[in-house]
Amino acid sequence: MSKETIGAVGGLAWTPSDTALIRRPPRGFQVGVSGAVALGYEDGTTCVWPNCAAGVIHPHNDFTRLLATGTTATAIVLAF
Repeated sequence: MSKETIGAVGGLAWTPSDTALIRRPPRGFQVGVSGAVALGYEDGTTCVWPNCAAGVIHPHNDFTRLLATGTTATAIVLAF
């Protein structure tokens, strides 16, 4: 089975930060407490994803920051 057809193969607890760079590209994220998640992408754009459900891996590619500004969800884990 290829990595493209399976879910996460690892995870890392992450504290939202407007300055910290995520050095390893994640496949997505999971939140423990539902809320909005603000992501910064490789091309410099940002997007706030509202109402992210707890306990679900939300697939997103090419984000390099999980921003504090705009994020209300907590207990965040990056999925690799």
